[in-house]
Amino acid sequence: MENFLLNGESLITQSPNNVVMLTSHRIRYNAASSSYAHLVSMMLEKVSSCEVRYQSHPGLLILGLLVAGLGSLGFAGNGDTQAMAMAAIVIGLVLVLVYFSTRKHIVSIASDGGSRIGFETKGMKREAIVAFVNAIEKAKVKRVEQLQQLASPILV
Repeated sequence: MENFLLNGESLITQSPNNVVMLTSHRIRYNAASSSYAHLVSMMLEKVSSCEVRYQSHPGLLILGLLVAGLGSLGFAGNGDTQAMAMAAIVIGLVLVLVYFSTRKHIVSIASDGGSRIGFETKGMKREAIVAFVNAIEKAKVKRVEQLQQLASPILV
């Protein structure tokens, strides 16, 4: 697993599923399945921004609750109305379930002039996500300082 490390590079942290790895020199995203493969490696000094965003579709929740609520009102009628009411309740509940299944937190890391690393944070608590972004920022500062020291001549 650590055979991807460069000379002098060390692993700082990684996601629980080992898809995203932060090292002392770069961020590496490596996701693969039987039908999909995606690898992005970004040098820390090239990171320009980190974003954590929450995506949801609240319209699905509102529509689902509205349809289920209207369906529940239909139970006061006769047999045909009750069947329609039951169908509306089922459709409303399906829309609510779709809403909850499509909510997600996404971390997006952009490089200056290059590609972007974006990944879902399934199973990670918000505190862990913020800690990961903080670790990226700290590692970048340390890396930039390290590169500046290597570039500037030492005066004795």
